[in-house]
Amino acid sequence: MKKTNPPCSWLIISLWGICFLSCFIVSAQIKETPKQRIMNFYKWYGKTDAIPFEGDCYVSDGVDVTKIDMKCIEKYIKSVEATGFFSSIYIKGLQQEFFQKQADIKKNGYTSGIDYDRYTLSQDPPSFKDLLFALNNSSTSTINTNKVKVVVNLKKPYKISFIYSLDFENNVWKLSKIESK
Repeated sequence: MKKTNPPCSWLIISLWGICFLSCFIVSAQIKETPKQRIMNFYKWYGKTDAIPFEGDCYVSDGVDVTKIDMKCIEKYIKSVEATGFFSSIYIKGLQQEFFQKQADIKKNGYTSGIDYDRYTLSQDPPSFKDLLFALNNSSTSTINTNKVKVVVNLKKPYKISFIYSLDFENNVWKLSKIESK
């Protein structure tokens, strides 16, 4: 009969236990999958009163913006950030966009306004039901370590694909870029 060395087997069992426990802890910290995160984003988006409106911060002459209330923009950006759906990359890009608009106004006397919905990149945004249906029935996810792309293919009321880039930030998937094609 072969003798086994108990300390060695306990060491192997302990190592497996540590690996299992660390994997369990990491998976317990991740509260949502990227697809679930987009679904919750859509739920937030579906509440029209929850969406901040940046247009309140502009003085316009037709479609051109002639003045931007930067204090109002700061509040707008903080309210967008407070939703928890957007990464620091997205928030920095938003800040840079408004700084550029302010610089354009100084240089040219005006800048272009935004004449579409920022979150669906559309003048005629799809309904919450259509977005949710497309997410559940015709979407794909591509995960690359701490980044993921979720492509949602909408077929009704018109054909469009939304491409959501998410970054893993503070144990949560957060939107860093919204595109459409």
